[in-house]
Amino acid sequence: MNISRLPLHWKWFGAVALLLLVLIISINITLDVSLPPFLRERIRADLERDARLIAALSQRTPPSELNAAVHTWAQQTGLRVTIIATDGTVIAESDRPLAELDNHLNRAEVQSALQNGVGSAIRISDTVHLNLIYVAVAEPGQIVRVAIPLHEIGAITRHVRRTVAGVSLIITSIVLPFVYWIARRTTDPIQSMRRMAARVAAGDFAGRAPEYTGGEIGELAGTLNTMSQQLETRVAELTNEKTHLAGILASMIEGVLVVDAAGKIRLTNTALRHAFGITDEALGKTVLEVFRHAGLAELLATSGARELAFTQPSERTFTVQAGQLAGQTGVVVVFHDITRLKQLENVRKDFVANVSHELRTPLSIIKGYVETLLDAEPPDAATGKQFLETVQRHSRRLEALIDDLLSISALESQQARLDFAPVALPAAIAGVIEELNQRAHDKQTGLTLEIPADLPAVLADGQRLHQVLVNLIDNAIKYTPAGTQVRVSATLKNGHVEICVADNGPGIAAEHLPRIFERFYRVDKARSRELGGTGLGLAIVKHIVQAHNGRVWVESQLEKGSQFYFTLPVA
Repeated sequence: MNISRLPLHWKWFGAVALLLLVLIISINITLDVSLPPFLRERIRADLERDARLIAALSQRTPPSELNAAVHTWAQQTGLRVTIIATDGTVIAESDRPLAELDNHLNRAEVQSALQNGVGSAIRISDTVHLNLIYVAVAEPGQIVRVAIPLHEIGAITRHVRRTVAGVSLIITSIVLPFVYWIARRTTDPIQSMRRMAARVAAGDFAGRAPEYTGGEIGELAGTLNTMSQQLETRVAELTNEKTHLAGILASMIEGVLVVDAAGKIRLTNTALRHAFGITDEALGKTVLEVFRHAGLAELLATSGARELAFTQPSERTFTVQAGQLAGQTGVVVVFHDITRLKQLENVRKDFVANVSHELRTPLSIIKGYVETLLDAEPPDAATGKQFLETVQRHSRRLEALIDDLLSISALESQQARLDFAPVALPAAIAGVIEELNQRAHDKQTGLTLEIPADLPAVLADGQRLHQVLVNLIDNAIKYTPAGTQVRVSATLKNGHVEICVADNGPGIAAEHLPRIFERFYRVDKARSRELGGTGLGLAIVKHIVQAHNGRVWVESQLEKGSQFYFTLPVA
């Protein structure tokens, strides 16, 4: 039986019951050990008094009547009485005839009485064969000895033991229920407090310990209840703070990383997890294990801010700032994604470089021809006219380039206002084909329109849609060899109208397709400039289509032509 698993009141009751049992046993053992010697000493004292009384009586009794008197005194006192001469001869005896008695000089009590005046001994009598206690008193000329059997001491002891056992049983039967009641009354509040403490440890603060018990236990219950209330308040405050912190961290666009003093990850927010594709498995690991970036590990050791580039899970650039937590308990790291800014910075640099290049070429040509015309010896009239026509052509190119730059700038900054209205697509495409028909005829390029008669109208800005169609169809005419066919078609798909401008020209290599809609990106730079292109046409197309909540893409294979697609919402 495992005592440690017993309820507290049973432990308390068992301890008190065991203590009571030990006390009763100790009392009985003490009686067994101390009562017989005490009784023997009391009997010895009584026997000495009786012996002195008999000695006084024997001094007044004639010798001839002494033996009869001894029998009378023995009957009156219940004692064995013996009168012995100083030489050991028995003069009178109450229990046996004198003729049967031997000399008593060597008896221990007789020898002690002769030496000390009084002697006593306990032994089995050789005469009556009983265990007796003897007391001898020396008087002038004789020794008076009295004796009594010791079985009376045993009887008294047994009687006392029975009496004590009975009283102990009665006391136990009365005390044990009372002790059990006290144990329950004392331990029930403690058990209630224990159960309450267990609930509090499990996060349940609703329970309260009973405070009806007085004394220290009542004070303990009150203190425990107060502690539970305060703990509930603190936990609620911490929970609210944690919820607010979690909400703040979750809503932050910056990634947040918290590392403890041992270099282990303790906290990551949603933005950081999405940025680096990490999960809860990262918690408890080192920064180097999770991010595998030596620069980040070095930054955590030194704190401060640094721009770091990461290649996993994708190429991204962050401004990372690390700062020590209060008490040097760890480091908090904030990741600010500047990948888009870097890309825009690169785009801006490329854009400035491209614009500068695109402007420099025609300006250089115009400047050269104008300087020639203004020379001291100008060319002849025919050559001068040719020079002016070249200046005019490049001026128009500059004008077109500036117009396209203004147009794409307005589209990108969302400053261009679009007037959306239902537009009949067949009429819009037909108008563009008619406008470009002469240019296609000169290029020996066929233009074909394939549009269903029941095609619904699209929701678009008519002028911007015209600009998209002109750019795509004009590009198809410009950049495909003579004798090719340009086909314009439209179909209804998933609530949008999908328009396709296709040609059967040489096609575009696969490595150019992802960048075909970038500003100033040309598959064949020399030929594009020769044909008067600004390099911004397809970029303008992309921005106009996106402003219409559509999308644009290209499909092409070498020697199999190209297909430019874009979608517009149905009106």
